[in-house]
Amino acid sequence: MEGLDADGYVIEYAIRDRLIDARARARTAALLFQPKDPPRSKRVEARLAALGRALGNRARTVSADISHALRGRARIAKHSSRSLSARRGA
Repeated sequence: MEGLDADGYVIEYAIRDRLIDARARARTAALLFQPKDPPRSKRVEARLAALGRALGNRARTVSADISHALRGRARIAKHSSRSLSARRGA
C-alpha cells in the first residue's frame, strides 16, 4: 500500500506543478494582453455599424438618383406626347 500511496503523491505533485504553470502562463498572457484599443468584438461591431451607415447612405443616394431620373423621364414623356399630339393636329 505504501508504494501506491507514494505513486499517488508523485502524481498529485505533478498535477499541482502543471496547474501552477498553467495559471502562471494564463496570468502572463492576461498581463500582456491589455490592449489600448477596444476589444476585438467592439472593433468588429464598430466596423459593422460603419458598413451599415455606408450602405444606408448609398441606398439613399441611389434612391435619389432614381427619383431624379424618373422625374426627368416623365418630363421627356410629357414633351414627346405633346409633340406627338401636336404633329397629329398639324
